[in-house]
Amino acid sequence: MILSRMDGGLGNQMFQYALAIILAQKNNTNVMLDVSFFDQTEKRLGHTPRKFELSIFATTYTFSKPANILFFKQLSVLNKIKRDLGFNYPKMYKETSFRYDEKVLTQQAPVYIRGFFQSYLYFVGYENLIRERFAFPVDKLDNLNKKIITSINSTNSISIHIRRGDYVNDPTTHQYHGICDLHYYQKAISLLTQENDEFTLFFFSDDSEWVKEQFGDLPYAKQFIDHNTGENSWKDMLLMSLCKNNIIANSSFSWWAAWLNANPDKKVIAPKKWFTLSEEKMNTSDLTPPEWIRL
Repeated sequence: MILSRMDGGLGNQMFQYALAIILAQKNNTNVMLDVSFFDQTEKRLGHTPRKFELSIFATTYTFSKPANILFFKQLSVLNKIKRDLGFNYPKMYKETSFRYDEKVLTQQAPVYIRGFFQSYLYFVGYENLIRERFAFPVDKLDNLNKKIITSINSTNSISIHIRRGDYVNDPTTHQYHGICDLHYYQKAISLLTQENDEFTLFFFSDDSEWVKEQFGDLPYAKQFIDHNTGENSWKDMLLMSLCKNNIIANSSFSWWAAWLNANPDKKVIAPKKWFTLSEEKMNTSDLTPPEWIRL
């Protein structure tokens, strides 16, 4: 059994589940999810209230019970003997840094894993497995989103994700994550459009009014997508993944949109500064594939 602690929004949950199914395949075992994080009803300082969101994908999930977690936290006498003798036993693995750690992929079941595991390197060689699990339910799209897909497919489309929301309004979250400034987006747009002036910009944001004020006067074809909110937010990720190219925020949500983009000629621009902390304290050098451009 691979027991994975779920935490954060959809993008973070996708990182955690992707790592879990890879370990499950390597160990020829099953995945169980600890979703106790989402039981909280009040906002904790620095944590935006979240719900389990992976149910949008056509996958059956097995959720843990308290006894499953105690299996790892309180070892039985037999499992303590196995541990002391050097045999395999129920282990707990907690991510120790933001960087890729090859030891993660060597974990033997049964193991309870906790962390975010945000590096493309974990997924190398397992791309098809992950894409199959994260296939969006296109049949659930409404006519408005289908119309936008038609526009995305018929133009040289560039998705631009601008996350503000809790990154701006929550002091603790802002201090940790920060936000991508206007200079980043202006430079990214300029870089992607300098070789071809036939393109359409598709803006996605949780603060559409601010985005329209800042980018509304750009002399390019553009659309502002602001209707997919709440439990429909996943539709924005789907739309972004269908664009020809992507400009992402310092957000796992748009990271996945770009990673799932199947265009073999795509260009992806990501912010070099992912956190407010220095690169020495929070090294993000293996967060993105090498072909992505970081500004």
